[in-house]
Amino acid sequence: MKALILAGGKGTRMGHLVATIPKPLIHIGGKPIIEHQIELLQREGFHDIVILINHLGNVIRDYCGDGSKWGVHISYFEEKHPLGTAGAIRLLADSL
Repeated sequence: MKALILAGGKGTRMGHLVATIPKPLIHIGGKPIIEHQIELLQREGFHDIVILINHLGNVIRDYCGDGSKWGVHISYFEEKHPLGTAGAIRLLADSL
């Protein structure tokens, strides 16, 4: 079973915190939010993760890589333009 992490938003309500980094890379408890998500999914038995990216997606891709540092496989699905939550999930579902 695959897990999906939505990481494409701009985080406009986060203000200056996301000026140079995407919202999923904001640190909480000493590490980025997305790292907490990946570790939790891995502990729960998910080893195939798709990260949906758009805004600053290259920064997320550079940080997470292929997922091997967490013992998972990460692939990416990049929106060419923002589609909103439901639109992005639908587009991904259509491509699988």
